[in-house]
Amino acid sequence: MGRQKGDGARSKARPSSSSLAASLLPSSSAAAAASVGFGGYVGSSRLDSSLSTEDSNPLLDIDSEIAQHLKRLARKDPTTKLKALASLSTLLKQKSGKEIVPIIPQWAFEYKKLLLDYNREVRRATHETMTNLVTAVGRDLAPHLKSLMGPWWFSQFDPSSEVSQAAKRSLQAAFPAQEKRLDALILCTTEIFMYLEENLKLTPQNLSDKSVALDELQEMHQQVISSSLLALATLLDVLVSVQIEKPGFENLSAEQKRASKAKATAISFAEKLFSAHKYFLEFLKSQSPAVRSATYTVLKSFINHIPQAFDGGNMKTLATAILGAFQERDPACHSSMWDAILLFSKRFPDSWTTLNVQKSVFNRFWSFIRNGCFGSQQFSYPALVLFLDSIPSKAFSGDKFFLDFFHNLWAGRNPVHSPNVDRLAFFRAFKECFFWGLCNASRFCDTVDSVSHFRTTLINDILVKLLWQDYLSSVSSKDQDSDQPLSGKATEMQNIKYPISYLQELGKCIVEILSGIYSLEEDLLSLFCVVFQEACEELFQQKATTEQQTLNIEPIIKFLFLVDQHAKQKGESWPLLHLVGPMLAKCFPLVRSLVSYHGMNTICQIYVFYAYMCCTAIYVTM
Repeated sequence: MGRQKGDGARSKARPSSSSLAASLLPSSSAAAAASVGFGGYVGSSRLDSSLSTEDSNPLLDIDSEIAQHLKRLARKDPTTKLKALASLSTLLKQKSGKEIVPIIPQWAFEYKKLLLDYNREVRRATHETMTNLVTAVGRDLAPHLKSLMGPWWFSQFDPSSEVSQAAKRSLQAAFPAQEKRLDALILCTTEIFMYLEENLKLTPQNLSDKSVALDELQEMHQQVISSSLLALATLLDVLVSVQIEKPGFENLSAEQKRASKAKATAISFAEKLFSAHKYFLEFLKSQSPAVRSATYTVLKSFINHIPQAFDGGNMKTLATAILGAFQERDPACHSSMWDAILLFSKRFPDSWTTLNVQKSVFNRFWSFIRNGCFGSQQFSYPALVLFLDSIPSKAFSGDKFFLDFFHNLWAGRNPVHSPNVDRLAFFRAFKECFFWGLCNASRFCDTVDSVSHFRTTLINDILVKLLWQDYLSSVSSKDQDSDQPLSGKATEMQNIKYPISYLQELGKCIVEILSGIYSLEEDLLSLFCVVFQEACEELFQQKATTEQQTLNIEPIIKFLFLVDQHAKQKGESWPLLHLVGPMLAKCFPLVRSLVSYHGMNTICQIYVFYAYMCCTAIYVTM
């Protein structure tokens, strides 16, 4: 099941487990009408036939030419297998269904082995042959379905998108309607679970009876495990989510009874697998990101559908592994990792009390965000506010937690080299988390005074000392005429030259936070306004050269333009009334004392801008 030339990361064309689960669940109207589809029948033939599938004489009464190609499928050489599969596909299109039915038992035997082949082209061709077979035999496939359904379901999650899509097409060829595919899963629930259970027991050594290179065996094993875990997760999503409309088992239809029985079987098997495989936590130690990602996915499915499997005997172990998963550094795992963390924290809030939160969770979390989420900004930044909301109140340590959070988050930004989409995601997340802290202060503060103190601390230590000071430390735009990263001494701490786009987004973030503060509590806005006035006054009082004065005032002018843009877009008057107006009134005496041409030119710019804002404010309020 290895990677051939051209294989890369998982293609977007490969169906996710959640989308495949959704495609198998009936619509609400269909569920209300017939709950689980066509009641165990394909056409007029029952699926759960007691006919033997494995004990039939494998090559008896089989067309000799077909038998020859079936034998060639056991060869080691992938070229031979591909030629045999191509020949079989051609013959299957030419033969009648009655002629093909006798080969199904032998095909089922070879099919299971071919799905574990290292060569992806062999696996893809196998499913194309399967499509031709099920198309030819139609309803006569029913007696053999149970022997095929386990590997068939597993193959829907092949790591190669080409193979998984071919597997999906073959299943749809046999069961075009989603309710029929669902009914097939319900009928074969036990066989599918048994097949997946055997896969999860495999080791690289017993995976193949052929002389295969060790590295290929290890890769094949990793892919079998990851596909089996995804198949298990989706099977639970499908079977445990089936709704039984009527109360009382005796009042259920035959179809509903089968669905109810399959659901019970799925839960029973799942609980046994969860225990037998030590909650799947060993798979989180795999060197394969695909295995670790699939493990997070299956854990999420268990949290969602089998919560009773999480009890006092394993809760501490599972809480440490799931809530402490921030040591995962591969971005390919972070989407499924976040899904598991957020659902676990919401479903089991008491689990936070079973472990050393600072050591097992927060220290790892600080490292995660301090390192820019190890490259998964697009997945991880939007999840941060959801994570804050999922943490139970008793796990917070008030001011210290949020100061640690924002300082580590700020340290993880990359103002010079990050792509624009990551930069936007960062500032959006920062703003969301800042608002969340202000609005939810009562969750971790006991009194009105402590809430006020917390909000004041957040504004002074984060908004002012981090964001605003970083903005003020920016250099004049005349030295930043592009978004190209700058290098050399200019990038040192005291005089970092940021790209224009970074400064714009930082300024917008500050203005939008100020707007939110004003909406929440008007008095809180004065904390920043005072600092803003003092900064402006200090700049005017500087006894530096004329050129330096012009340079230092540039961030203020740019910030005022951003304030103006926000005021016009939102129709808000607070920027003029609480920020710009008081600043200019206080600084006017200093303006008159400035006599240099460049200094007066800069101040005149501000006053012209102030007059413009006054006109804008009058227009907005009309």
